[in-house]
Amino acid sequence: MAEPNSNRLYLIIGAIVVVVALLFFFMSGGDDPAADATVPADATTTAPATTTTPDPAVDDAVEVEPAAPATPAPAN
Repeated sequence: MAEPNSNRLYLIIGAIVVVVALLFFFMSGGDDPAADATVPADATTTAPATTTTPDPAVDDAVEVEPAAPATPAPAN
């Protein structure tokens, strides 16, 4: 038999509906109309121009100093 004051089921179903609605909203990308805009056919894309050429004599590697040797703790 059903309880006369059983609102727990409605609360659980409502929470599931809210979670599913939020998941759909975030997965669909929100409501940003600028993200859905299409690029016109006459638009051209260009790559950024490189102004400097890399110098082969310069090495971009990171220099790391070796760790200092550990000193043992004094015995009591």
